[in-house]
Amino acid sequence: MSDYNIAVIPGDGIGIEVVAEGLKVLTSAAERAGIGLSFDHFPWGAGHWLKHRVALPPDAIETLGAYDAIYLGAVGLPGQVPESVGVGQVVLGIRSGFDQFANVRPVRPIPGCPWYLGHRRPEDIDFVVIREATEGFYCNVGGRFAPDAPEVEDIIALRSAFGESAEIAVQTGIFSEAGCRRVIRFAFELARKRNGKKKVTSTTKSNALTHAMGMWDEIFEQVAAEYPDCEHDWMHVDAMSMRFITNPERFDVVVADNLFGDILTDLSAALVGGLGFAPGGNLSQTGPSMFEPPHGSAPDIMGKGIANPIAAILTAAFMMEMLGEMQVAEAIRAAVTTVVSNGIALTPDAGGCATTEQVGDAVTATIAI
Repeated sequence: MSDYNIAVIPGDGIGIEVVAEGLKVLTSAAERAGIGLSFDHFPWGAGHWLKHRVALPPDAIETLGAYDAIYLGAVGLPGQVPESVGVGQVVLGIRSGFDQFANVRPVRPIPGCPWYLGHRRPEDIDFVVIREATEGFYCNVGGRFAPDAPEVEDIIALRSAFGESAEIAVQTGIFSEAGCRRVIRFAFELARKRNGKKKVTSTTKSNALTHAMGMWDEIFEQVAAEYPDCEHDWMHVDAMSMRFITNPERFDVVVADNLFGDILTDLSAALVGGLGFAPGGNLSQTGPSMFEPPHGSAPDIMGKGIANPIAAILTAAFMMEMLGEMQVAEAIRAAVTTVVSNGIALTPDAGGCATTEQVGDAVTATIAI
């Protein structure tokens, strides 16, 4: 019997509610498969910041490093805590702390989920977006400067508005050759293992962001040459945004930088019925990976018992897959498909009237191993 130690960070808002259901389903599936799971909960996030003025304690990375995986609910309390606190201290702090360079977002609609494309069927779409998650414009390099500050001396002359401004904000994107190469290589390796299409599509904006995106494009072609069995192509991010809606069936594995990937993955969530159905994970090759539904803390509906836990449940399944427990992962996914496609229990965002807990109970009752 395999045993795993999971660090659980429920976070804020509905994160606490959906994580409870994810753990309920996960525990039931693991017990049926004879797998031992132990969970340690950590109260970190925006709520923790309100009490202690820190969202993630200084020894958090050392503490979390002892676990096999991290299961995160959601962080943030907009209006009470600066948004940079939850994301900056918790999510980005853990990603950078464990070098979780690949944010993975599967795009596989479930029959019965809300469907917004009249010209395509849910069963026609099955792809995954790989987002580089440690570099780019999320390195938080730059600052806000007065126009006479030495840091912007060379910038002022570039545009007339710069010299007329009372303040200049500079946000620097940092792209490393090694960082680009490893996430692109990860995408090709995944394409080899998936559904036989073996196709990787890269997205950039190298006609405007010539330095960073130009390097990305060059590295993409170099890595593609290492995988002659895989098809590859690329398109600018604006064109890809359109193709996600008009021709989503053309994609297999999409690889993007941090910023563009952030935007595209929320767009792709519309193809699976909304953020309440979208699982996600941040994968590391050197430490524990972190698995989180990307829907946010939604404080406007917290405590009402109507948050959709499907994304958190599918995220738990993804976590088990990455831990090598495919039987558990597939059992959870099959149970979710049965519950959603048959309309057994759906929250209001999916056209139903079930509570968060009722959806978790229905999925738990449907698991078959």
